Amino acid sequence: MTRNHIWTALGAGCLALVAGAVLASPLATLQLAKKPPHAAQVTFLEGKASRTEVGAAVEGPLKVGDELSQGDLIATELRSRLELKLDDKSVIRIGPSAKIALTEAQFSPGEQTRKLSVKLFFGNIWAKVTSAVSGDQRFAIETENAVAGVRGTTFRVDAHADQSVLVRVYAGAVAVAKPIPIYAADLKNPSKGGKSERREVAGPDEVSRAAWEKLVGAQMEIAVSSKGVPGEPSSFSAADEQSDNWSKWNQERDAK
Repeated sequence: MTRNHIWTALGAGCLALVAGAVLASPLATLQLAKKPPHAAQVTFLEGKASRTEVGAAVEGPLKVGDELSQGDLIATELRSRLELKLDDKSVIRIGPSAKIALTEAQFSPGEQTRKLSVKLFFGNIWAKVTSAVSGDQRFAIETENAVAGVRGTTFRVDAHADQSVLVRVYAGAVAVAKPIPIYAADLKNPSKGGKSERREVAGPDEVSRAAWEKLVGAQMEIAVSSKGVPGEPSSFSAADEQSDNWSKWNQERDAK
């Protein structure tokens, strides 16, 4: 092959690479546009925690300053605590040996839209929610057998291994109800190593929504059985929490 032939071939190759880059550019832009919405930032970590991003096959370690997105699956290890600051300045804290999914996170400037939904598979969550005056608002912590929805308050949700749930409200009010049945498609199941699954859930029960929705006010709690049956809201006192290090730590953080 002559020198001219070599330069011609190289030139054609360079043109092909340039053309490929130009053609790939709109695709790259489209992929960036489809990036999941930003949800929160890690502001405190004691111990170890991990995050599995949307579409990722493996989990990676978390550290203070990391940014989280809608769809992320988050887990804490034994003797670990994690604090997340949301885009609306609300705060959620996750206790040791817990796993959650940021199933929905939509925030708009001016607080006109706030849609946050967190799936708590097991463990403890503490939420300090900023008040919202108007607009499209939703802030919910959902477990297998209960969903707690608020506008502005401080509360905790404990999801136990037997699927029973405790919701305790410290300020404001929380509406606690049985989750609305849905088709759970592509839900990452932590019991299967975070792999996606598709399953059909049971249809609606033959009872009215009012029969299993309870309003829980400040300094009150409600227990939901492992079968998803809620008890009646009842008051709790400071004495009930004297030995509860999780509550003490969160209230100290809230006071800062």
